[in-house]
Amino acid sequence: MSQESQKVPSQVFRWFEKMKNNYEHSIQGVLQRFEQYSHSQQLRIDQANQSHIDNLKQAHQKHLEHQDAQINQLGNDINYYKEQIAKQQQTIEQLNGRYDAVMSCLLNEKNKKTDIKDIFSDDMFESNPSELIETITTSTLHKNLDATQKVNGSVSHERSEIDDNALFDQAILKRQSGEIEEAFQLFEKAAKLGHAKSMGAMGRSFFLGEGIEENHSLGLAWLIHAANQELPQAVERVKHFKENEEKLYQEAINLAEQLFS
Repeated sequence: MSQESQKVPSQVFRWFEKMKNNYEHSIQGVLQRFEQYSHSQQLRIDQANQSHIDNLKQAHQKHLEHQDAQINQLGNDINYYKEQIAKQQQTIEQLNGRYDAVMSCLLNEKNKKTDIKDIFSDDMFESNPSELIETITTSTLHKNLDATQKVNGSVSHERSEIDDNALFDQAILKRQSGEIEEAFQLFEKAAKLGHAKSMGAMGRSFFLGEGIEENHSLGLAWLIHAANQELPQAVERVKHFKENEEKLYQEAINLAEQLFS
């Protein structure tokens, strides 16, 4: 075999060897580029996923913060309404206390007024109609006798008592007919003459404002004066005021000492 014929296979072999090496390099290059591409793609995916995760975390954190803010606001609202309810409850309690105090005062005043009306009922310190007529008739007769007795310059003590009773009975009739001012004047005349029932009637007049301006202290002073004359009705009423109206009773005692001592 010639030398040239031996060179051809070796050249072909080297060519194939070179082709193989080039192919391997090409394959390796493609693999490297693929790996680089895959790596870059994976990086982009990872970055996108991480960015999405970060966004979700931020959104979740904001949501949590918003919920916390709402919870805090609700807590503040609850505390505010609790304070308002407490204040309203306190106000209601104060109003209830004031209402109770006012109602108590009104009831006390009503009871006082009722007591006074009960104490000075229409049949107190009064005489029967037949007694009134008899007393007035007797008084008229004694007035006629008085003209005769004046000649001798004396008037009996018995006739004076009858005149006191007559003034009192006339005052009762005046009061029953609605002439309360005239009735008061007659009561006053008889009381100043020492007529005990008229003193009691004076007390009634001042307590109820019948024919005179209402004045409880002065009314009770007259009742005390009548009680000192041992008028049973006056004694009973003075005892009532002494036990239930100590301040008024003390004022009346002082006033009675000034007026009747």
